[in-house]
Amino acid sequence: MTINAQNALKVLSLVSLLALSACASQRAEQEALLAQQEAAAQAAELAERAELAELARLEAERNEQALREELERLRLESEALAVAREAAQREAEQQARQAAELQRQQQQAEVARLQREQSERLAALERQLAATEETARRREQANARLAQAITAAEELLQMLASEQLKYENVDAQGNTVEPLQKALISELEARKNALVREAQALGN
Repeated sequence: MTINAQNALKVLSLVSLLALSACASQRAEQEALLAQQEAAAQAAELAERAELAELARLEAERNEQALREELERLRLESEALAVAREAAQREAEQQARQAAELQRQQQQAEVARLQREQSERLAALERQLAATEETARRREQANARLAQAITAAEELLQMLASEQLKYENVDAQGNTVEPLQKALISELEARKNALVREAQALGN
């Protein structure tokens, strides 16, 4: 083999090496670009999940505030019912005193008539008192259900806050390292909604 042939062979080998190197570099750039795009997509998905978790937390806070306001409204209504019950009792006592006074002043027939009227009035007042006490009892039960619903809402709020923190620790696939408690959250929300419905039914 001549010197020129040897030189040509060296040049050809060098050109082949340079071509292979360029292909490998281009492939590495493409892989890096794809990895960057995938990372950006995962970051966007995580940001969306975090935003959804924040919206759920805010909704839970609004629900809790609404429950507290409803509980306060029911408490005030219960107090008003207690005042009305006392007034009805005073009216019943006054009616009884009036009946006794009329019995002393009028003849037996008139007294009997008044007593009959008073008895009807007292019976009506007793029914009114019974209805008032039943309403108060239902209000108390509604208050108890609302208090339980508030507790459930607070537990749900704490759970949602804990779940939100889990999104700060995700694996390479964008999944949370610590499993999400979706079933427990659904159970708490269902329990809270059931208690609210019970309280509303008792308040009607």
